[in-house]
Amino acid sequence: MKKVLFILAIVIASASATFAQSGTIRIEVINGFTKPNPNEANLMKVEEARHPNVTKSMHDLENATQYLRQAPDDFGGHKAQALNDLKQAWISLRKALYNRILKDTN
Repeated sequence: MKKVLFILAIVIASASATFAQSGTIRIEVINGFTKPNPNEANLMKVEEARHPNVTKSMHDLENATQYLRQAPDDFGGHKAQALNDLKQAWISLRKALYNRILKDTN
């Protein structure tokens, strides 16, 4: 019972923090061109905690990119295209994950 109450308290606290925090994240951060400022980093952590499967998928793409970069062959020129596709997939997942806090500059 104590465990359930503890988990419930964490969920309520995180929900309160989510609604209390207002702010946006810049597209440059989403695209990986610049590091997030402290407020953006906090907002990102909240979204990552809310969606652990998407967050894991992003980490898996990062690992796949690293492994492919370390591969000794260029696979007939397809390695570069695969790296580009992995980066685009990573950016798309970030846009999806951080959509709620993305500052729309368009």
